Amino acid sequence: MDRKEFLQLFGMGATALVASACLGGCGSKSSDPAPTPATNVDFTVDLAASSSADLNDDAKGYIYGPNRDVIVAKTTAGAYVAFQAPCPHQGTSVYFNQSQSRFICPNHNAVFTVGGAVVSGPVSQGLKQYTVVQTGTSLRITG
Repeated sequence: MDRKEFLQLFGMGATALVASACLGGCGSKSSDPAPTPATNVDFTVDLAASSSADLNDDAKGYIYGPNRDVIVAKTTAGAYVAFQAPCPHQGTSVYFNQSQSRFICPNHNAVFTVGGAVVSGPVSQGLKQYTVVQTGTSLRITG
């Protein structure tokens, strides 16, 4: 065997090894555990603050809590709701589509109702809901 044949065989073998490793990973399920919803949640949102502008913007209608573990949304009916922000499937932050009244995970397109229940997607549990109490221009989120 000459050098050229050796390098060709070596290159094809290396390519096959890398390809099999990559393809083997494609079919496997993630071993990452589902994220745990935040506990001991207790924070206040000032609706008049500039940091809350997206919550009151009809084009967006949501903001994240200070640790990004809670999403606060304004429904088309004008009510405020709060849920866990990480999708129960793999932890990607959900966003709120106000016009559809749906929470959506952009990772695998899981969809949740405005009440947090599963509509579709590779998720088996809904979003944990937190209590929202409005006093004037303040929202207190607890849970």
